[in-house]
Amino acid sequence: MKKSLIALLSVIILSSTFGYKTIATDTTFSKNFIKNFKDCDKYEETINTTFEDKNFTTNRKIIGWRNGFCKYEETITSPTDQYELKCTLNAIQVEELYNAMKSRSKEATKYELETFIERQDPKTGKTKYEVIGTQTISGNKAYIAWAKIQNNPYFCKPQKIK
Repeated sequence: MKKSLIALLSVIILSSTFGYKTIATDTTFSKNFIKNFKDCDKYEETINTTFEDKNFTTNRKIIGWRNGFCKYEETITSPTDQYELKCTLNAIQVEELYNAMKSRSKEATKYELETFIERQDPKTGKTKYEVIGTQTISGNKAYIAWAKIQNNPYFCKPQKIK
């Protein structure tokens, strides 16, 4: 059971039944990544994981502070797909993520993650996002903290590259 939970935490991309991709990354962070993330200092690392006999590569890149926001990018490559995630984080989110990673908690908890759908505003033509439900996820403190941020389209924008 514990091994399957660890494997579940290593899932790179989960498909949502509602059209907006739920993206979750491996929750293993190096000490250097955590240290640099604290102040949003420029840093890059690549990790490789295996899930269900498939290899995944995640490249994490802390760009740094831009216009008062921490810019973060992640590229997730599976055997068949490649996704890019571009995030714009405020100081409170950076602190929350840093504290979650620093805790190194391994205790799994459940969390109801909001699921979004993209809509066009008929009056303005602008894209907006609506919460259309939730998806139960389970993971350690870092996994939950990252999932909440990465799956909110107001903070992180996923894009399928291939």
